Amino acid sequence: MNHTTLTRRGFLGTLAAGAAATLTGCGGSTTGSTDPGELTTIVVWDRAGAHAKARQEFFRTWNAQQGKALGIEVRYEPQATDKYEEIVRLGFQTKRAPDVFHSPSAQLGAFVAAGWVRPLRELVGKAVLDAAAPYHRKNSELVWGGQPYAIPTTSFTNRMIINVELFEKAGLDPGAPPATFGEVRKAAAAITKAGGGDAFGMIVPIKATGFRQWSVDVPVMAGDAALAQFGLFDAATQKYEPAKYEPVLELYRALITDKTAYPGAATLAADVAINAFGKGEAGMYITSSAIVSSLADLGSTVKAGAAPLPVPDGQRLVRSPMNAGYPYAISSTSQNPEKAAKVLEVMAGNGVQEALAAKAAPPLNAAVWDSAAIKDNALLQQFKPGELDQQWPKTPGGLLQVEGESVDQTIEKLLLDPSAAIGPALTGMAGRLQAAYDAAVKAGELDPREFQA
Repeated sequence: MNHTTLTRRGFLGTLAAGAAATLTGCGGSTTGSTDPGELTTIVVWDRAGAHAKARQEFFRTWNAQQGKALGIEVRYEPQATDKYEEIVRLGFQTKRAPDVFHSPSAQLGAFVAAGWVRPLRELVGKAVLDAAAPYHRKNSELVWGGQPYAIPTTSFTNRMIINVELFEKAGLDPGAPPATFGEVRKAAAAITKAGGGDAFGMIVPIKATGFRQWSVDVPVMAGDAALAQFGLFDAATQKYEPAKYEPVLELYRALITDKTAYPGAATLAADVAINAFGKGEAGMYITSSAIVSSLADLGSTVKAGAAPLPVPDGQRLVRSPMNAGYPYAISSTSQNPEKAAKVLEVMAGNGVQEALAAKAAPPLNAAVWDSAAIKDNALLQQFKPGELDQQWPKTPGGLLQVEGESVDQTIEKLLLDPSAAIGPALTGMAGRLQAAYDAAVKAGELDPREFQA
């Protein structure tokens, strides 16, 4: 991969004007500075939220005990959720980057291209890397040029969560949930009818962050093992196949038109969607294991179950694409990379994962899944990674300069306008994506082997 070219061509994007204001007051790295007790300060940035609070609490105790013994003090700084990527980029551009930071997997390739992150093989202990090996395959989003650049800490498996009581009220068997899109549509109609205006068949949160990634790409990929996200890229053929989006778009269109989707799909954000499910107002929702901790935070009493992902009619479930999430990387600007690596090892270790699991967050390590923290959490255990749960492959989509509409814009437009012809729109998308990919490969900006299994 030609990292210099990637950076020059501007794949990192232009920062929004408000990003600088957001960063004001945020602590940049003070790596190399020590307090009177000769403790090296390692600055960690993370996306704010319930998980960040758990990590912050963990490091308060760790600093006073293990950290002191290692000569390390972690300064853990959660950053604004909605502007996190902009804050990270501005931190590096203004030389105020942290030592360790949450590096969203979809952005890591661009960060590698910019030279902002260090390869981990020479810094992080072999045991830690071995534990992450299933998520460090050559075509993983966390691996570039054969080198792992980040370690994941949670396992966001994907399922179709169902409301057991609404299924039973509609005369449906929650033990035999819909397996295909056609069956989903029929079940949604039955649930909506039985709900009498108080409950609806399925949640389609079009305005949720990552809707296309989690709710559109994932169920299509579940029935076709060749595809990657962001336009449905087939690494073996090096071709984009967005025409395969058609079945899931038709399903969601039908649910909205039939009024069996939860009302307001066009403006439905993730927090509203989760709240609606938690209040018992929807029967089905394609989502990740992250919903378990969200329902716990809401104090929801809904009797929920996690069913396998449905797939297009005529297909069978061949995998459950998952994301080994919340990966952390070491900044190339860190003046103490060895101590930063020690902190990274702690963040990927069982101690932090147990702290998160206590708040119903899905851990990565198998030992924590069997620990007292979550062994009795029946819903979360249904999201435990199994044979079909496979880390989704990286895709070139985030590194391409595509002319015209983005994938997200086309998908959203087709869902919001039932009269728009799906076929021609997807054909146009294929042309735009393929042209951008072929041009990047020809110019030496992308290595096709990066995306192959």
